Amino acid sequence: MDDNTLFQTYKEDVYRYCLHMLRSQTDAEDICQEVFVKAMLADRDKVEHMKAWLMRIAANECHSLMRRRTNGNMKEKKAFSINLPLRSPQSVESAYERAETADEFGRLLNKLKPKVREAMLLYYMADLSTAETAEALGIPVGTAKSRINRGVKMFKKLYEKAMESRGKGSDHHVSNY
Repeated sequence: MDDNTLFQTYKEDVYRYCLHMLRSQTDAEDICQEVFVKAMLADRDKVEHMKAWLMRIAANECHSLMRRRTNGNMKEKKAFSINLPLRSPQSVESAYERAETADEFGRLLNKLKPKVREAMLLYYMADLSTAETAEALGIPVGTAKSRINRGVKMFKKLYEKAMESRGKGSDHHVSNY
C-alpha cells in the first residue's frame, strides 16, 4: 500500500481516535500528522494488520502527549463533539440535540479509567476487532475483551445515573400544552 492510499484509507479513523483520546482538535490533528509521518517512514512490509498497527502508533503518540502534559502544566480541555458528515440538512433543534448528546457522551467517556476508555475507543470508534484492539494496545486478547466488557458495564451505569439525575431535575422541560 502506497503512502497516499495509507493516508486516505485510515486518516479519519486515526483522527477520530486521537480526538477522543486528547479531546482537542488541534492536538488530534498534530498527533494524527505525526502518526502518518512515522508510518510513512517505517518499513511496512511485515505489517499484517495495518489499521491495528496505525492505532498502536496513535495510542503511543497520544500517551506521550498526555504524559508530557501531566508532567507540565495541564489544563482541562473543553468537551468535544463528534463531527460526522451530515447527510441532510438538520434543524436547529436536532443539531443542538446532537451536540448535547456528543457532549454528554464525551463527559461519560471521560469518567472511564484511561485503559478502559482506550480499549473502548479502539473497539467501537475505530472499529477494530478484539484481536486488533489487543494488538494496538500491546496486551493479551483476554485483557482487551475484559477492558471492553468492563467499559460497557461502567458506561451503562454512568449513563443510567446521568439519566436518573436528569429526570429528577428536569421538571422545567415538561410542557402543559
